Amino acid sequence: MAGEWKDNKACGKGKFWHVDGDVFEGQWLDDKANGYGIYKHVNGAKYEGNWKDDLQDGFGVESWGDGSKYEGYYKEGKKHGEGFF
Repeated sequence: MAGEWKDNKACGKGKFWHVDGDVFEGQWLDDKANGYGIYKHVNGAKYEGNWKDDLQDGFGVESWGDGSKYEGYYKEGKKHGEGFF
């Protein structure tokens, strides 16, 4: 993890590289993704939007390597509410 820290926890802007090659860059609070961030998967999939407690929460755009895309709302990591695929 490269970024800002508070009391030995990621807090503020930061970038985290997962062992599998996925990357998250965005806002952190208490070692969890909170606020706006971008998660890029090695396979070409990507989520750009809002996070709460390490889960997609609020408005976001999710896209996949085959060109398909979802724009809409999430709640606790799941598509929830209005959206377009």
